[in-house]
Amino acid sequence: MLVSRIYGLIVAGCVTQATVRVEVEEGPPPPAPGGGDWRVLPGAINWAAPHGARLKWIDFGVMPEWEPPALAGLQEAAIAKTYTDVDAVYDIAIGRRAVEYQLAEAAARDYLVAMPAPAVVSEYITAHAKNNPTGLQQTNEWAARQIIERADAFRWAALQMRSVRFARQADMRAAATIEELAAAVAKWEEFLTWLRSTLDL
Repeated sequence: MLVSRIYGLIVAGCVTQATVRVEVEEGPPPPAPGGGDWRVLPGAINWAAPHGARLKWIDFGVMPEWEPPALAGLQEAAIAKTYTDVDAVYDIAIGRRAVEYQLAEAAARDYLVAMPAPAVVSEYITAHAKNNPTGLQQTNEWAARQIIERADAFRWAALQMRSVRFARQADMRAAATIEELAAAVAKWEEFLTWLRSTLDL
């Protein structure tokens, strides 16, 4: 008589994948499919796992059980991601042009201080007056104020990212359950979405 057997591949004590084979019922089952440590499972597995959980192999004839991920490991990963998230905002906003932007801001502030008749107009200003998102030739004063406005906006954003990151990291460390950790992560991601929208990134 033919029967269906479910085999699970066991890696580090966990079922990582499963397959069904139709085999002869009498006698011991033939060698398991493929290489590796395959075991016969007692029934169909519910693969709707909690995020990050592992399907733990228990013993022959016993259905494997989902093992929740270690909370500490998830907290560590979530906190580490906040740093890469901030780095990504910096990469999009200024990339490797931090020195260029600092020089442009300094030139713009010097220009406005010296108004109405600055002796020297930096090319940082004239270039922005000529080539800018409006597509139109603008005045040097307009360009200087735009440069400073953008610099002030990102300086404000950098402070926001630092303050909110610290607050959300504290929430992540204090989380007693995976659900609480997920809520803290969601708040951080909502903040990032809002910040990118505010900076037009």
